[in-house]
Amino acid sequence: MNTKPKILITNDDGIYSDGIYALWEALSELGDVSVVAPSTEKSAAGHAITINNILKVKNVRRQGGFKGWAVSGTPADCTKMAVKEILDFKPDLLVSGINRGSNLGNNIIYSGTVSAATEGAILNIPSIAISLDSHVVDSWENSKEAAKDIAKHVLKNDLPKGTLLNVNVPSCSPDNLKGIKVTQQGAQYFKDEFEQRINPSKGTYYWMKGEIVDTDTSLEFDGRAVAENYISVTPIHFNLTDKSFLEDLKGQFDG
Repeated sequence: MNTKPKILITNDDGIYSDGIYALWEALSELGDVSVVAPSTEKSAAGHAITINNILKVKNVRRQGGFKGWAVSGTPADCTKMAVKEILDFKPDLLVSGINRGSNLGNNIIYSGTVSAATEGAILNIPSIAISLDSHVVDSWENSKEAAKDIAKHVLKNDLPKGTLLNVNVPSCSPDNLKGIKVTQQGAQYFKDEFEQRINPSKGTYYWMKGEIVDTDTSLEFDGRAVAENYISVTPIHFNLTDKSFLEDLKGQFDG
């Protein structure tokens, strides 16, 4: 009798990315892994879903026995399609990543990586989003070990309904990795601006650029923990109600 957990993995960098291959390698040691991911990169897609276009699905095979399904839509589409159409079972765990680049602070609202895991939480599947704090990746080893350790923890202990774990791994050597910090979402944000440019046909276009700004100084916040070489694990959920203001607002309208 097969008692291995059934694990769904997805991402926003696309099914051909190095990060999802590394995640597949890591989690294949823990259970039966199914891969359903975007056919092309969908970074910063947020929680967009496809409603005015068709969705195409095709089988994909890569070296080493990697196989899965490529979906022409967004990361959230991939989670929906996997659970409602492609797979004939409900996964025991969903893991989204490994993303190239961190998803911290206010920036997580834009993240397709986090949104794919959020959709998993909406569908009552214990879900994890995992990202590496670098766009130039020399090694996935720290992230693979973190993915395995945290996946084991969630499979054993479960998560509250509607809650997922947002995991960010620092880009450092294993010797410099200090461990895991359970954190809260910090204030890190992308300070963007738009540079006007002219194309060869004399037409105007714009290119977004900017820099990451993080004013948090305490290790209780995700961005600071990662900057100090800790793996940040943040429990987040999709209920956006500002409960601290709820009663005050009721008083303003009902008083």
